[in-house]
Amino acid sequence: LSIIVILSSVLPFVECLTVGKSRNQIPSPAMSRKKMIVSSMAALTGSVLVPSSEAKYILNDETGDYVEISEEDWQTSWKQRLDKAQSMSSEEIFNAARGAGNLDLRNGEETESGRKRRAMSACRNKDFRTKAGVNDKQCNSRVMGGETDFILN
Repeated sequence: LSIIVILSSVLPFVECLTVGKSRNQIPSPAMSRKKMIVSSMAALTGSVLVPSSEAKYILNDETGDYVEISEEDWQTSWKQRLDKAQSMSSEEIFNAARGAGNLDLRNGEETESGRKRRAMSACRNKDFRTKAGVNDKQCNSRVMGGETDFILN
């Protein structure tokens, strides 16, 4: 809707500036700047006057339609995050921050990039490195090479 309003507010100004000119005539730089200023002012006016919708939409995989979702206020969202963090151990919180979250919450098979993320997270843990018998440089280079089983199992 705002695009239509912007276009409808810009077109009359552009037409006013071009009436009476032949198509083969090259506009002067001053005229080009004038057109640009007028059209940008009209576009800004049109976009400021049109209220934007605050609704959030997601794509429904089953139907292929966009569905409006209700958004909670920020206090409720942060309260839920705090409650979840209080139920986690400090090691689980660090793993989640590193991008190596809880495997139980995943749907389907774990991806190769997810395994690498978890392995890199384990390489930062001294106990896991000691158990695997590697130092941090060896651990990182093996994981970057695609080998993850030595540190995850």
